[in-house]
Amino acid sequence: MDILNRREALALAAGLAATMALPGAARAQSVMTLGPRSLHVLSDGGFELPMSMVARQVPEAEIKALLAAEGMPTDVSRSVLNVTLLKDPDGWTIFDCGAGANFLPGSGKLAASLEAAGINKDEVKRVIFTHAHPDHLWGAIDDFDSDLFPNASYLIAGAEWDFWAAPDVYSKLPEDRHAFAAGAQRIFKAIGEKTKRIAAGQEVAPGILAVDTSGHTPGHLAFVVAGGGKQAMILGDALTHRAISFRHPEWRTGSDTDPDKGAATRKALLDRLVAEKLPFIGYHLPSPGLGHAVKEGSAYRFVAGAP
Repeated sequence: MDILNRREALALAAGLAATMALPGAARAQSVMTLGPRSLHVLSDGGFELPMSMVARQVPEAEIKALLAAEGMPTDVSRSVLNVTLLKDPDGWTIFDCGAGANFLPGSGKLAASLEAAGINKDEVKRVIFTHAHPDHLWGAIDDFDSDLFPNASYLIAGAEWDFWAAPDVYSKLPEDRHAFAAGAQRIFKAIGEKTKRIAAGQEVAPGILAVDTSGHTPGHLAFVVAGGGKQAMILGDALTHRAISFRHPEWRTGSDTDPDKGAATRKALLDRLVAEKLPFIGYHLPSPGLGHAVKEGSAYRFVAGAP
């Protein structure tokens, strides 16, 4: 398993002061209509990661050449956090809920974004998690360990819940990921009675189909949202980098629990997105995360906006 080592953790800490200036905090955007329903994106802020986290076992010069050709920074990976909301006539569904107050500086902006957008947290009827990493899960509760969305039910893959909730999860993770497990178990304890376990292939709510995108984590799911004869996919972290995930989906990343499966998932997912001309929203893709994929030779390209 590839992990964030001590040297990389120090590099990450050194760059955190700049994350407060990353774009996207407290903004809301309407991105797509699906008949009577609509998709919106709110920001949970952003942070920086060492470049080694986005590509492992690849020569540094090759990574930098790709990023330079794409007009991207070659020193760190700057990432926004796009939280997708689905508006139905009877309320809101949120896909993932940000990092909350206890993860990296620069993240945890969802509550402020909701307020700025004039969205009442009481009108959120369900929260659907793609996976249980901190920047997707920890925002489920506020500073007082109360539900951020008091009237919502929660849905998460059974495989994801079982992995993070298991008493022996710490033996399956490197030491610097133990905080991820401790945080997940804390959140699970707070929302457990309101949480339903789901699985790939299920219609988990009207017009919302779960898709297996495991590899990044053991139970990672994406979701196809349908309405008005149109569809879009909520990717979570199945594709995270607008250059590397598309140009080289086979490159192993430092954030995948199973790097080989993560790479296979990216390739299969990109083939489907291209074949179906399916628009998607990526949690870490350029704000607001809406785009589509096109095939270029043996690789792919991220194109902003719906096809």
